[in-house]
Amino acid sequence: MKEGSHVDRASNQLLLSFCKDYFSDEPFGYISHRLNSYSVDPTVYMDAGSHPGLKAIAVVFDNPLIKSNVVLEKQFFNQPFESFNSVDEAKKWLSELLIK
Repeated sequence: MKEGSHVDRASNQLLLSFCKDYFSDEPFGYISHRLNSYSVDPTVYMDAGSHPGLKAIAVVFDNPLIKSNVVLEKQFFNQPFESFNSVDEAKKWLSELLIK
């Protein structure tokens, strides 16, 4: 995401549509590597939680200010949602979760 952008329900629907086309109903996880600062409408996670294939979300960040946003966002998603310090940690967690 570009610095300062905002993810709203309309832009999230576009992402979910892409995921439906790409993954069909196969289980997958989403990794958000938050290199830039941007905002997310937390209600997008309610829509994301209804996607048949999306099983988990991992957020990777190194800026402690982002942590409070992640704590809030996590409350709106009804699937596993964790934060990590590295992409490798997030990939490992998702891989283990999706194998189960």
